[in-house]
Amino acid sequence: MRRSPVMAALFVVLVALLILPGLAGAGTAYRGIKVQDRVLVPLRGVLEALGAAVAWDGPERSITVQKGDRVISLKAGSSRARVAGKETFLDVPPREVGGITYVPLRFVSEAFGAKVSWDEKTGTAAVSLDGKVVQVKVSSGGSAGIKQYSRQVGNIRATVVEIPPGAPVRAVVALAHDRIGATEDLASMAKRYGAVAAINGTFFEAYGGIPEPWGTIIRDGKVVHVGNVGSVAGITSDGRVKMDTVRIKVEGGTGGSYEWPNNWYAYGFNRTPSPGGSAAYIYTRERGSSLGFAYGTSVVVSGGKVVRVVENQDVTIPGDGFVVNLTGSEQYLRDRFEPGKSVSYRVVFEDKDGSRLDWSDVVTAVGAGPRLLAGGRITVDPAGEGFTSAKILTGGGARSAIGVKPDGSILLVTVPGATIRQLASVMKELGAVDAMNLDGGASSGLYYKGRYLTTPGRRISNALLFVPAS
Repeated sequence: MRRSPVMAALFVVLVALLILPGLAGAGTAYRGIKVQDRVLVPLRGVLEALGAAVAWDGPERSITVQKGDRVISLKAGSSRARVAGKETFLDVPPREVGGITYVPLRFVSEAFGAKVSWDEKTGTAAVSLDGKVVQVKVSSGGSAGIKQYSRQVGNIRATVVEIPPGAPVRAVVALAHDRIGATEDLASMAKRYGAVAAINGTFFEAYGGIPEPWGTIIRDGKVVHVGNVGSVAGITSDGRVKMDTVRIKVEGGTGGSYEWPNNWYAYGFNRTPSPGGSAAYIYTRERGSSLGFAYGTSVVVSGGKVVRVVENQDVTIPGDGFVVNLTGSEQYLRDRFEPGKSVSYRVVFEDKDGSRLDWSDVVTAVGAGPRLLAGGRITVDPAGEGFTSAKILTGGGARSAIGVKPDGSILLVTVPGATIRQLASVMKELGAVDAMNLDGGASSGLYYKGRYLTTPGRRISNALLFVPAS
């Protein structure tokens, strides 16, 4: 007998891990979402409610699910899995999306013998095992209210995705292959996250060397890269947009004190220092599993304490900590770090004039610039924001931008050719009151509902995505 389209879609269901447990039980409905004909439902609560134990190993990105003597093992990004010690292959590999890991329900249900039923009228899936039932209410998708259109502004054609306040999406920053220092197609990142809309993010090294970003990136409320040139667009958990010439300081402390002689500092996060130069950087798991270079003094911090200090080694970055690497003249800071001593750091947000900014509520941000509009006025000043490249100061080319309308609607915009000042005029004509330039040229790309509206000419290092809210 042929399956209905709904049941066929259900059989490639992706199930979210690491949602807060303890919410489920018979008659309790989890909230699922439907993205590109795939239904996403929370797994950890579901399977724990059905009597299974779920474990996640962050550093290894591996997942273990056990019920009785039945054990299945999976790894994020890999199609290989093991069921009761035997290797098998998944039609959809587990993937991490905004800090949550997804796995295919078809595989899990077959591995444990769970049954899935679908009520098309109510949009509800029921997962049952050993007499226990968990329901998942599936929403319509995540693109409700979002508009896509093109607009001619003078001799410039703008391609626009407009996201209204209250749209069932949230903003996330995607890193190519989930780490800093790689590149990936914009569409690949968007599909990996199940994004409704996506636009290229901050500048990066695209012409040789390690393809690391240049601008500030905040991901899940955590600063993972610092670029103190240009402006930053930040988005809060409730969808409000902030824009400013954000400058970031990283202050460190040891032994519970940020005062001398326990204080230290860092230039930023996850950037490769120049061999023979002087720098102090912090490395987190957004860098990958290790530093990727073997020079300088590296302080390995795990569980909030120094576990070792080594020289000229490519060390592993702890999943529950970070590494401080010191090179050149900054190696004098080594004396601040003694094995067993507690270590912490804090991020300070300021504007370009040194005034403190409250960005504590920002969960997602990309830094690029220059600023195009502020309060409805064109405020283009690339030199004042620290830009020196002719491509930004005077040149024209393909451009990408993010803007905000008076009602809070977010505009994602690409144009095939414009100077920065022309781009500012375009954003104003589109109704934005605040707007900022993003990376452009061959990086410029815009993706919406499974297809390119503007196709980038190269792989990029990061992107701003809008994924279905769950």
